[in-house]
Amino acid sequence: MENTVLQQARRVRGWTQEKVAVLVQAWCREEGLDPGSFDATTVSRLECGRIRWPRDEVRQALRAVFKVKTDAELGLVGTRRPRPQTREVSPTERRTFLSLGAVAVLPDIAPAPSRLGADDVRGLDRHTAALEEWDRRSGGRATRHFAGLELRRAVDLGAASMTPSVRTAWSGAVARLAGLYAWTSFDAGEKGAVAAFDLALDAAREAGDALAYCHIATNAARQAVHEGGAERALALTASASGPHPPAVLAMVSAVTAQALALQGDIRGVMRSVAAAEGHASRAGDSAQGGWMQTLTPAKLRSDLGYALYRLAATIGHLAPDLVPQLRRTAGVSEASQPRARAMGAARLATVLFRQGDVDEARHHAAVAVGLASAVGSARLDSAITEMRAAAA
Repeated sequence: MENTVLQQARRVRGWTQEKVAVLVQAWCREEGLDPGSFDATTVSRLECGRIRWPRDEVRQALRAVFKVKTDAELGLVGTRRPRPQTREVSPTERRTFLSLGAVAVLPDIAPAPSRLGADDVRGLDRHTAALEEWDRRSGGRATRHFAGLELRRAVDLGAASMTPSVRTAWSGAVARLAGLYAWTSFDAGEKGAVAAFDLALDAAREAGDALAYCHIATNAARQAVHEGGAERALALTASASGPHPPAVLAMVSAVTAQALALQGDIRGVMRSVAAAEGHASRAGDSAQGGWMQTLTPAKLRSDLGYALYRLAATIGHLAPDLVPQLRRTAGVSEASQPRARAMGAARLATVLFRQGDVDEARHHAAVAVGLASAVGSARLDSAITEMRAAAA
């Protein structure tokens, strides 16, 4: 029988099975205990019910990691149980009770419509916009599951009858949802992001939505940069080029700079940085809807700061304008994007620690850690880990 209690406790915290294994091992090391060969596979077997009663050291560690007092709170039940003193509810009675309770409490599930209209597609876009905002504030771990459910629902709607124009709009909505699911999977450190990005790009092509394609392609390029795939990142940013608004072109140039930084191409990076700043100077203050509203000067500074940060890591010394760029990023990032603010502060602290500017570094490190406490992001965790290594 599956241990859904442990599984739910892990998911609520936004942890992967590997994360649980790492935390258990770390706790045991600190306590001088031996957890044995406890890894992500062991966590999977616990959740599947193949292991119901792990060794005492592991149970102690799990209680400490999840901050609970009893094994039962994690769904761990020993094979030897005391005889119950009161009558247990039979499985049949329990199922009946739960069924009646669900009928009384839960809302009806609306069946998929036989015909899809423009209003239905606009509803999908509203849901996507809400989930994008949630991702910016809380991170991919908090958003990925819900984005996946919404994507499944949107794909299922494709079986409905619809006009050609609605079919095109539906493809665009699926593209945007798939792009969000891919992005949150990447940010949460989960597998499957590349396949989801490919699905999103295919849907954007089918919809003929060049701006959605550009947004998805640059996010896929960001993932490639994070994983060291400079050539894939450059191919994606090249495919994203087009007659876009200046703010969008600035974003594409900034991500191109990040990819070139992986190759140690100083001149290429600085050309792309200059191009991004040139596009941004022509963007003005014109209001944009959807995801383009996030293309702010602060966001661009964050992207350019990361490009210089990656370049410094590649060439082994500080890139031109790195620290000033990171300071500008840390100083003015919007409060509505704590993940971006925390990552900028963590990178600045990392550089300052390495330079020996410990007092200022500690200030920015405290900001990063404080913001990170409310954000579930594997990318941010990685930046914090690198910062702490620089401080050691």
